[in-house]
Amino acid sequence: MSPFLLLAALLPAIILLVRVYRLDTIEKEPSSLLWKLVLFGALSGVVAAGIEWALIWVLDQIFTQSTLLYLVLENFVIVAGTEELCKRWPVKRFAWNSPAFDYRFDAVVYCVFSAVGFAALENVLYVAQYGFGTAVTRALLSVPGHFFFAVYMGLYLGEAKLFERMGDYGRSRRFMQYSLFVPMLLHGFWDFCLSFQSWIMTIVFYAFVLVFFLSANRRLTIASRTDEPV
Repeated sequence: MSPFLLLAALLPAIILLVRVYRLDTIEKEPSSLLWKLVLFGALSGVVAAGIEWALIWVLDQIFTQSTLLYLVLENFVIVAGTEELCKRWPVKRFAWNSPAFDYRFDAVVYCVFSAVGFAALENVLYVAQYGFGTAVTRALLSVPGHFFFAVYMGLYLGEAKLFERMGDYGRSRRFMQYSLFVPMLLHGFWDFCLSFQSWIMTIVFYAFVLVFFLSANRRLTIASRTDEPV
């Protein structure tokens, strides 16, 4: 892989990491923790790929491909569920009980760093295989998609941590569940739309992406401005 293609694959991830890092205005997170999240986020992509391959093989033995049920299970449960769970694992493992996790927006930073690590490795592999055109397309869609899925994950994880510190473990568990299921639904719908080769679903997909990116970006900036201790 040429240095130019490698830079094209990694640049979108770097830009998004810098953006969320700058939005964390009250107290910056330890660089060692952030690098660990990026590294294990990338490694979680390898794990996710193996799990997805095995589960899709099982799915192929049970259901006919391209049926509606098959596509729902493949996109919402296997792909979105596996990837979002794998991206959240480094945050739960390394950041959840860290003393550095003392503000609500910290959860957004942690989730984004893990997810963008995941997306960066995925992007490098795709660009190495398909070239610069793929780098451009993924820079505009796939990498920001992972970024904004992670924003929603982090928003709910921040609420979960806040309620845990308050001793309200019921609400904490509920927001912990939201931190997985909401990104799963967003990610699953994204992939589900792309599963259809029709102009109607193409329109639906781009309309969804536009609304999703704008609303997620708005929530990201509001969360940064209204950050509070947990």
